[in-house]
Amino acid sequence: MKLLKFFPLIIFLIFSVFLYNKIKFKKELEPLSSALVEKKFPNLKIKSLDSNESINNFIDNKFVVINIFASWCAPCRIEHEVLKNFSKEYTIIGIAYKDSIKNIESFLQELGNPYDKVFYDFSGKESINLGLYGVPETFFVNKDSKILYKHVGPINKQEFKKIISGILH
Repeated sequence: MKLLKFFPLIIFLIFSVFLYNKIKFKKELEPLSSALVEKKFPNLKIKSLDSNESINNFIDNKFVVINIFASWCAPCRIEHEVLKNFSKEYTIIGIAYKDSIKNIESFLQELGNPYDKVFYDFSGKESINLGLYGVPETFFVNKDSKILYKHVGPINKQEFKKIISGILH
């Protein structure tokens, strides 16, 4: 009976030690990944802005960088210059996420167009098939349409170079 009196204190101490160990020995956060990495790029039902061509036909048989962006996305503006710099060396494809054609065109006219082709996903449903967390996201896809890497968030010059050197060499 005497022991029952200290039961809440014992539970509290056990719980405190558990939480302390969780905090003290916590792992660094790992970058977000995708279940699609190392798998074939899914068949998306999205079309380009300038033709009726599908994204899957366009990416077939070439190494591509696929960037999901939106004109209303502030981080997309930050990474846009990086994409423009690398567009001279790599085929970069844009997927406009939940945006209007007018806004997409204004965005690209204002900041320049780093994309070899721009596709649109007005509803956002097709981007969900890619496991989209939020814009911007960038996928690196090989010539066999296999997703090699997924980068979540705005990409900077150093990250881009590191990813490219890791997957191409």
